[in-house]
Amino acid sequence: MSRSPSRIVTVYIALASVALALVAYLAVRVTGPMIEMTRDGATEPGRAALGQLGCVGCHAVAGQGGNLGPELGAELAAKGEPWIFAYITSGEHIDVYPGNGHEAFAKLNAEQARLLAAFLSQLSIPARYQGPTGSP
Repeated sequence: MSRSPSRIVTVYIALASVALALVAYLAVRVTGPMIEMTRDGATEPGRAALGQLGCVGCHAVAGQGGNLGPELGAELAAKGEPWIFAYITSGEHIDVYPGNGHEAFAKLNAEQARLLAAFLSQLSIPARYQGPTGSP
């Protein structure tokens, strides 16, 4: 195998290209477009909050998004809007699982939290994965 400078540069360019392609794939996989997934057309602001908070970085919704946390679907919706709103606004989840990313909820005002809870309570896609504690 030749160790000429031009060969080494070619190998590094090839490796960088593969790495860039992988990063691009993961970016599309995590931030892909959301499909219609609610029973009665949830409000756009609630859907927007889901995206702005980066929820799909860890959670899948309708099969799209991350897989670090449980998928958000009908099981979460079954808990009801009041439970979801309390979870978002209580801060309890931060004490139980520090660093779980839900600190982003602190950015929401009460109206934004209500809209997000309304959106999540209308999800109708059954979840494929449940977290280790059975909680969202």
